[in-house]
Order: sequence, then structure tokens, then C-alpha cells
Amino acid sequence: MLRLSAEPVLAKGNRQYVYAHPSDPALIVKVPQPGTFDDHGHIPNTNRIERRFRRATMYKGFVREFREYLELKARVQEPGVELPICEVHGTVPTDLGLGMVYERISDPDGNLPPTLRQMIDEGHLASWHLTLLHTFFDTLIDNHIVVSNKNLSNIVFQTQGARLGRFVWVDSFGCKQALPLRKCSSRINAYGLNRVRKVVVGRAEEALAQANQVRRPAFSG
Repeated sequence: MLRLSAEPVLAKGNRQYVYAHPSDPALIVKVPQPGTFDDHGHIPNTNRIERRFRRATMYKGFVREFREYLELKARVQEPGVELPICEVHGTVPTDLGLGMVYERISDPDGNLPPTLRQMIDEGHLASWHLTLLHTFFDTLIDNHIVVSNKNLSNIVFQTQGARLGRFVWVDSFGCKQALPLRKCSSRINAYGLNRVRKVVVGRAEEALAQANQVRRPAFSG
């Protein structure tokens, strides 16, 4: 059993805590956040049908992400290929409950890379990042990865050198549809991903335009 209760929380989602793996620096562990589920393992306000077919809705996000990763790896098994989503390695018992083990996306210094939201808020986004962001969405489409969330905090940028790096989707990927049309049709999924792209890239372009406006010196006649 992994001991996480005395470890610092690396990141926090709406319903989960993220910890460094105690014995493997290349991994992280996500566990359900205390207080976000009831005694039966259900997230509050989930309907009766969902509770019947999902016996522990506190883990539904983990199951969705693991399924998406597994289906991607079934198609892409070549060693050394960088994936546009983080790897999901399976479950592990911890002193905070059952956890899910994920690949730790890190910068060269070993620290967690910034999210796209942080890059925008802290003024670290450059125009060359936009090209990589479009490449990122093209890769999601080419690999038929289902993503519907538009949260900029779910996308991180891993630096790989001077003006080099890649964007990675690290949270909330996988199909949320009751009728999984996007899983069944690459065309429908591409349409959905391009809608997400429009929001995400649009927000980045807006931030860059505002930053350039601030940096532009005022004209004095």
C-alpha cells in the first residue's frame, strides 16, 4: 500500500488530489478528494440510473480516462511514440483509498509543467506556442482521441528545449456521452475536437493580442 497521507498535494482537481508516486519519480497518483462522495462511493446529485449502472461514481472519471488510454494504446503500440494524452498505468491501493497511477509529465528540471491557463495568466505564452497548439489538436484528431472538456487547466506544456516542446492533455479525457457517437465516428469526433480547438486556441490568441497591445509603445506626436 502506498502511503500518501503525509505527502504534499501536487495538484487539485474538482474531485481529486494528485500526489507524487512515493517510489517512482516518473509517476503520479490520483485519488478521489475526500468530501466529494457519499458512503456508497457516489458523487452527490448523480441520478438513479447512473448509480445503478456505475456502482462507484467517484471513479467514473478514472475509468473513462483508463478506457481512452487503453483504446489509444491498442492502436499505437510502437515504443517511444509520444502520446497527446498522459499514460494511465492502472490502480494502486493507498492509505487514502484506491488510486489511479498516471505518467508524470515533467519539465527538464523535474518540476510539473505549466498548464495552458497558467501560461496565459502569467504572460508566458508566445506566438510560436500557437503552432504547437494547432499541431496538438491535429494529433488528437489523427489518433481519434475523445476530448470534450474546454478547461485550459487540463492542458500542460512540456518544455523539450529552446522554443521546443509539446502540449499534453493530462486530465478529463475520454467519452462522456451516453450514446458514444464520438467514439464510433472519427468524423463526428473531429468536428467536436475542432469546436474545442476553436475555444482553446481562441483564448490563447486573445491573450497574445492583449499582451502585444500592452507591450506596444504609445505613439507620441
